[in-house]
This record gives sequence, structure tokens and C-alpha cells, in this order.
Amino acid sequence: LSAPVEVVNNLYNTTLLTTQVDSKVISRKVVLGQHVNKGDLIAILYSLDIASAQNELKVASSEWQRVQKLGKKTVGEKRFITARANYEKNKSVLLAYGFNKQLIQQLLTGKFSYQSGQYPVLAPHNGVILEDNFQNGQFLPTGSTIALIVNEDYVWIEALLPPELGQRIPVNTQANVVIDNKTFTAKVIHDSHAINEVTRTRKIRLLLKNKDHLLHAGLFATVHFELPISDKVILLPETALMRSSDGHWTVFIEQEQGVFKQEEVELDNTINGLHRIKGLKTGQRVATQGAFFLASEIAKGGFDPHNH
Repeated sequence: LSAPVEVVNNLYNTTLLTTQVDSKVISRKVVLGQHVNKGDLIAILYSLDIASAQNELKVASSEWQRVQKLGKKTVGEKRFITARANYEKNKSVLLAYGFNKQLIQQLLTGKFSYQSGQYPVLAPHNGVILEDNFQNGQFLPTGSTIALIVNEDYVWIEALLPPELGQRIPVNTQANVVIDNKTFTAKVIHDSHAINEVTRTRKIRLLLKNKDHLLHAGLFATVHFELPISDKVILLPETALMRSSDGHWTVFIEQEQGVFKQEEVELDNTINGLHRIKGLKTGQRVATQGAFFLASEIAKGGFDPHNH
């Protein structure tokens, strides 16, 4: 089963970095199209809310450490619980703003290498910068896009198939994807159960290991699914087929040496570039090439094309 497909980004390995609090860009550290590794610095931002959250966490942490040293019996259960709750709450605020546990630890131990209110935006995974809609000095309201990072180690291949009743393509089905005469191996990871209301097709998604990052989103290709066949079939090439005068598909069956009879057949589907034929019997000899020539010779002889 073959179908046209498109290469798209693997959204499961794609991250849209956004601001979680109103911020100002202090310095950008990447350029569009740059490959980054997990933990690489994308930008340095400043936020007054971050400065307040940093100070409140330091105070809460100091209080929590003091209470722990004194012990619950000395300070009382209420103060002990309150100190721990304030510490956890203020730590959660910074985590929500985009800090990770390592940055918080650096802040509390005096090893934080940024000024008060400043904070780094770090790459969450390996990938390439596909968007970076910000510049130095720009004010970024909460929710603004900082960068789009896509890991291209694996890409998605999306095929749109006609909604044939009962046809399923199981997950893990192997397939060959052909792009610019190069063949790549992929496997099915999703067979949609919904029909697109506009295109009246259903989507099949495949996962392809993008070795050397040769493939990028937007490329068009062809996929050939390797589907099991439940029964024996007869396959013939295009060169064996000919349209009859009434428009039906026909083949030429050899009756004896050099004598052929034109018979109508039905075409089912295409398998590996060959047509699946119905209406023939196993063992019949069929002309696999030269169908047009045979039809011409029959016409020259004045015979009914449905006979010899």
C-alpha cells in the first residue's frame, strides 16, 4: 500500500519555550538554526517578580534552617510546620517561573552567577533553534515565545489515506519512505480512528530515525507500507494490462504457442508496484509485456478483441 506523505516535526521531542512571568531580555545567547545541547544557555532575562521571589525564598530558607536546628519541641509544632510550608511554597514559585532544582540550589548556597532578578533560560533537551522571536532589551509579557527547540533525531512521517471500510494499519507496521530516490525505514506509531472533515482522509503517523539529520519538516515523499496478505494473490505489472474498447481492463492469455486471447480482469490494489488481479486462475500464462502490441495485431487481423 503506497501513499504520499509529508515530513513533520516530532512534537513529542519539541519544546516551545515561553516566559512564565513578565520579563525583559538582558542578553540572547543563540541564533536561529543553531544546534544546542541540553542545559545550554538560550537567553538571560530579568523580572521584578523573579527578584521578589528570589528574596522571599532566601528568607524562607533561612527561617526553615533555623527552625530545623532548634527542633520541633523547642519552636513548637505550628512554627515548625509554617516555616516548612513557606519554604516549599516559595521554592514552588521559582520552579513555576522556570527555575530548576539546580538553579535554586545555587541561589540558596550563594553560587548563583546572575544578579538579583536575572535568570537564565536553558535548553531542556538537545535540538535545533527553529524560532527565536526576541531581541536584547525587548519586554516579553507572560506567555511570550522565547524559542522553539526541535530534536530532529527522529521525525514524523504523516500519510493521508482514503477511509476504506475496515482497513487498519497496525502499530509497528514497517514501511519504506522514498525521498529523492533515497529509501528510509520507518514504522507506524499511530493509525487515526477519525476522518478529517475537510479532506475526507484518515491520518497515519510513522516514526523515522533521522540519521545525519537529512530530513526536515516540509519535505514531501512516498511511503510504501508492508502489509500482510491473508491469501494468495496474482500480481501483474502495468505492461500486462490494456483497456478494451468498452473501457474494461484486460490481459492477454496464451492459448497455445503464439496464440493469445484477450480477457477482462478486475484490478484490486497495488502491491510493491504490481497490480493485484482478480479473474485469473493459477497456472494461466499471461503476456506480461507488449499488451499494446498484441491489441494492435489483433485489430489488424480484423478479429473481435474479445476473441483470438
